Amino acid sequence: MLKDAVTSNLDAIHGRLPEPLRAVRRRLHVWSRRAARLGSYCVALVVVLAGVARWSASTPAVPGNAAAPITGHAKAAANAAPDLSSLPQPIQLRVLALSVRRVIIDAGHGGGNLGTSSADGIHEKDVTLDIAERVRRLTVQRGFEAIMTRTADETRSLRQRADTANGRRGDIFVSIHLNSLRPSSARGIETYYLGPGNGPELDAIAAAENRHSGYSLSDIRSLLEKIYTDAKRDESRRLAESVQRALVMDLRKMTPAITDRGVKTAPFVVLVATDMPAILAEVSCLSNADDARRLNTADYRQHIAEALVSGIQTFAYESDVTATEKRGTSGS
Repeated sequence: MLKDAVTSNLDAIHGRLPEPLRAVRRRLHVWSRRAARLGSYCVALVVVLAGVARWSASTPAVPGNAAAPITGHAKAAANAAPDLSSLPQPIQLRVLALSVRRVIIDAGHGGGNLGTSSADGIHEKDVTLDIAERVRRLTVQRGFEAIMTRTADETRSLRQRADTANGRRGDIFVSIHLNSLRPSSARGIETYYLGPGNGPELDAIAAAENRHSGYSLSDIRSLLEKIYTDAKRDESRRLAESVQRALVMDLRKMTPAITDRGVKTAPFVVLVATDMPAILAEVSCLSNADDARRLNTADYRQHIAEALVSGIQTFAYESDVTATEKRGTSGS
C-alpha cells in the first residue's frame, strides 16, 4: 500500500495519470487505431462498390440474360431521360478487354474543300464521307464505339477535326483520303503516319493536305517539334501497317493490278495535332480512270470500308495481346 501511495504521489507531482488510467488509455489508443484502419477499409470498399455500380449501370445488358431490376439511384437515373444520342454505342463482350474501343473516323475534306476530283467530276469529299459512314456502321457492328469528325458535307479545318478527336478521347484516329497521281495510269494504296517527309513529292502532298489547317503561324513551332518527339509514333506505325496490309490484301481480290505503295511518314497537321495513334490512308486513286469508275460504285466503297475495319480490328487485337503480355510479365 505504501508503494502504491508513493507512486500516486509521484504521478501527481509530474502531472501523470495514475497507472490504472494509463493502462486504460493504452487500450483505448490500440482500439482507436484498429477502428481507424477498419474505417479506411470500409471507405475503400464503398468506393470499389460504387465504381462497380457505375460500371454496371453504364454497361449494356448482354443479349439472352435477364435484366436486373432497377432500384434506388438507378431508378432515379433512369427517370432522368438522358440524351440517348450522346451515349456510346453498345460494346459487345468480345471487345470489352480491348485497349482500343473508341475509333475516330475522319472523312477527308468537305464543304468548300473538294479535295481531288476525277476527270468526270467525282469529288474526293463525297467519296470519303460515304466510306467513312460505312466504316462507322461496321465498327459499331463489331463492338467498337465510332465517332466521325464530320457527318455531312461541311467545311471543317484540320484543327477542328483534331479537337473533336481529342475532346472525345479517341483511342485511334483514321483519316480517309483519295490520291491523285501522275501519270494518270498510276494507281495504288498508301498509308501515312506522323513523321518527316521523304522527298519533294511527299512534301507537296503534305502542303496540299495542310492548306486548310486552321492553325496560325504561332502554332507552327510546337507542331514541328511534335513531328520529331511524338510519343505515339510506334503505335501509329503499327496501325498504319495493319490498315495498309488489309487494304492491299482485300482490294486486290477485286483489282489484282492494284499497287502497294507502302507505309510512309509525312508531316500532316491532322496527325500532328491528335493525341492518339493516328494515320491517314489514301485508299484509292481518283486520277486513275479505272479506280474512279470503281469508286463510283457502292460495292467498291463497301469493300474499302470492310478492309479499313479489318485493319483496325487486327491492330486492336494485337494491342490487347501486347497489353496482356505486359501485365503478365509485370505480375510474375
